[in-house]
Amino acid sequence: MPDPKPTITVRPDGPYRVEGGVPLEDADGKPFELKPAYSLCRCGHSANKPYCDATHKTVGFQGMETADRGVIANRRIAYRGDGITIYDDRSVCSHAGFCTGGLPSVFRARQKPWIDPAAASSEEIAAAVQRCPSGALSYALGEFVEPVEEKRPPAIRVTRDGPYAVVGAVELTLSDGSSVEARSRYTLCRCGGSKNKPFCDGTHGRIGFKNG
Repeated sequence: MPDPKPTITVRPDGPYRVEGGVPLEDADGKPFELKPAYSLCRCGHSANKPYCDATHKTVGFQGMETADRGVIANRRIAYRGDGITIYDDRSVCSHAGFCTGGLPSVFRARQKPWIDPAAASSEEIAAAVQRCPSGALSYALGEFVEPVEEKRPPAIRVTRDGPYAVVGAVELTLSDGSSVEARSRYTLCRCGGSKNKPFCDGTHGRIGFKNG
């Protein structure tokens, strides 16, 4: 019998239900006990983080998903350079800052256009883009249109004071049963405050969410 498909299902006003034996690790890369299935806190109030302890029921958590469900290719903006095209999908950015902090010559905060694909080599840009945890940034090489994505095994990292960083194209299903277009990287809100649920929009930083 084949191994179960790794999936994450958003429960209505409740946790993320993770199935398929997806490894979970803390912000330092230390693994939690590997479980075939588990529920992750989404409201930000569990006393047993990162796991859900049903506190969402007592705090009246409202977790309606509001993220754009459209086709990714229709949302992203292309910045074409010599041998590389950078794609930017602002609708899922978690504002982790790995782009502007890691390669500021290309990813220029508070400038227009904010991306300059001619300011660094293709290799430097590719490395910076792959560090984007939300998948807002991607890239294509040469004349190719489809983004290059590093193949990684399914895994979830509980980032320090921030979202769940998911890699490995783990299938994501919303609370109404609809599926989100597959992507190899995305970040899920765990502070409860995102205005772009289920994805992180950086609200954890503004509200001072603390949990390693």
